[in-house]
Amino acid sequence: VIRVDRADLSKNVLRGFSAFDTFLEQHPEFHEKVTFIAHLQPSRLDVPEYAEYMERIEALVAVVNHRHGTTDWMPIDLRIYENFPDAVARYKNYDLLVVNSLFDGMNLVAKEGPAVNTRDGVVMLSENTGAHEELGESALSVNPFDIQEQADTIHRALTMEPEERKLRAERIKEIIAERDPGDWVDEQIADIDVKQAALSR
Repeated sequence: VIRVDRADLSKNVLRGFSAFDTFLEQHPEFHEKVTFIAHLQPSRLDVPEYAEYMERIEALVAVVNHRHGTTDWMPIDLRIYENFPDAVARYKNYDLLVVNSLFDGMNLVAKEGPAVNTRDGVVMLSENTGAHEELGESALSVNPFDIQEQADTIHRALTMEPEERKLRAERIKEIIAERDPGDWVDEQIADIDVKQAALSR
């Protein structure tokens, strides 16, 4: 399981880790079999709210690792740095990519990951992201505020039959190949133009 994000409040990192904690609590058979690797880029640490958020992330990781970890296994592997080659390497090998933003634009991680993944990895995707408009039918959609739903989705992804994983991964790759981020931007601008025209009547 991986995520690649800025340590930004909108990215919903805390609920993602809480969902993983709940998943491990409810499915102890996965202990020592799955690791959540989180690549987080520090964001606006000069702003008190962001610095505090980073501290809360680190504290929650410590709690989850203490609760479920063993001498040979830590459930969450938190990596706070910007190392794009390392992140891309992780994209290639994930079984589940977590994108559970509270609210987001296109969120390129939801496209970058599947584009290079070689394991038919599943995408858990917040319904409040722009990428959901394109990928929602092939990803596993979640309400970013619902921790239990996200925990259930982690379990669903990790127990999904290979045939379904393959079909979903192939469809996402097809969508990515058909559309680029510029298409999405053009659609947003067109939508704004329509709404402005309606308001000016």
